[in-house]
Amino acid sequence: MKEIVKGLSEPLDIKDIDWRVGTANAKGVSILGYKDARVDMKRLDEVTGGMWQNEYHRDSKGVLQCGIGIKDPEGGEWIWKWSNGTESFAESEKGEYSDAFKRAGFMLGIGRELYDLPFIWVNFRDGESSKNIRPNNWVWGRTSEGKLACYELVNGKKVVRYSER
Repeated sequence: MKEIVKGLSEPLDIKDIDWRVGTANAKGVSILGYKDARVDMKRLDEVTGGMWQNEYHRDSKGVLQCGIGIKDPEGGEWIWKWSNGTESFAESEKGEYSDAFKRAGFMLGIGRELYDLPFIWVNFRDGESSKNIRPNNWVWGRTSEGKLACYELVNGKKVVRYSER
């Protein structure tokens, strides 16, 4: 089971992280990294060989709970981690189920490093506002020192949007 826990907790590949605008003011925006449920499913499949399952139920207060169970290859019992979800703005019920699943994935260690990302602030260029900032269209990566950085292609040229100090 230790190998499974270790595998689930491995850092996500940068291409598996999605990015969105957090807060905004007149000068710029904060950018937040997140994962979607498909990332968790892929990691669970890869690490457990498909020996996982999930269940949903509402608690006594009506809050949706999701549990992800992993079969212990040595003992054969199922190990469960549970968490709740909240509705999303776009698709409230689907978002609630997805959110609960992702949070249960965090409980298993999937993507926990997202909580440790540095504060990412991007200043607006002329004519920009939070409405036309698209961080998922930027190229995200790590420098040779392991620092987070991203750039945007503008007229075929790389324009740095963020570089961790």
